[in-house]
Amino acid sequence: MEVLLLRATLAPLLILLTSIAAHRLGPRFGGRLLGLPLSTAPFLVILCIEHGPQAASDAAHGAALGQLTVVTFCLLYARLAVKARPLKALPIAVLCGAIAEVVVVLTHSLWLTAIAIVTAVAGAVAWSSTTADAPPQPGRGSRWDLPFRMAVSGAVVLILTTTAPLLGPVVAGALSALPVLLIVMAPSVHRATGGEAAASLMYGALASAVGTITFVLVLSMMLVPAGPWAAFALALGGMAAVDTIVRAACRMRPRLEVSGYFVRQRDRQRSAVG
Repeated sequence: MEVLLLRATLAPLLILLTSIAAHRLGPRFGGRLLGLPLSTAPFLVILCIEHGPQAASDAAHGAALGQLTVVTFCLLYARLAVKARPLKALPIAVLCGAIAEVVVVLTHSLWLTAIAIVTAVAGAVAWSSTTADAPPQPGRGSRWDLPFRMAVSGAVVLILTTTAPLLGPVVAGALSALPVLLIVMAPSVHRATGGEAAASLMYGALASAVGTITFVLVLSMMLVPAGPWAAFALALGGMAAVDTIVRAACRMRPRLEVSGYFVRQRDRQRSAVG
């Protein structure tokens, strides 16, 4: 009964809290929250309780592979959102993300996860110096958006934990990483507050993707040797540390560009005097 209650309530509760925070603090912060393992973490917790650390470790490996799908979707939707409407941007981004998911499931290559890490960092840092976050605005979306997102998140966790024995933990883990919540949230923000806000949401998710990848990689390596409590503590600590580094890099990029501008101006002045 306790596990069933956990399945039904944990992910929707996380979505409720993050949606409230995103509404108050803006799309970039909302994207950073949605980039966290809000569906994957509850899925791994439940899988560990029901099937043991080894199954959860294999699923975490699959979730690490599936992060390439998240990065692919976020980058494409961000680029398309400023030029196209949701009905055009969403299918293209979803299709490319689906292709990435098929590739990682077939290859099981962690090199693709490394590519996802590099791409996420590069995209988040580059965006931080070129785009300002859209301010929080009252949404013009449907009043059913939040209940729908909560229902989707709960359904994803229920379906994956139920079908994990049939799919295998690695495939189930890869599917748990699908950006279902971002797919639901992106067109909602796009319609309500415009393409720039949707792009800000996506780049915020990219900034959190590196921490999420760290979280699932640590779990995949430590769940069996260290046990669930220690493994989850290490994974959360690693995610927090990596997220801090990424945020520092995002803040540093604009400062470096400003410093470089003044250096170039000084060099031009010296050349003119000489």
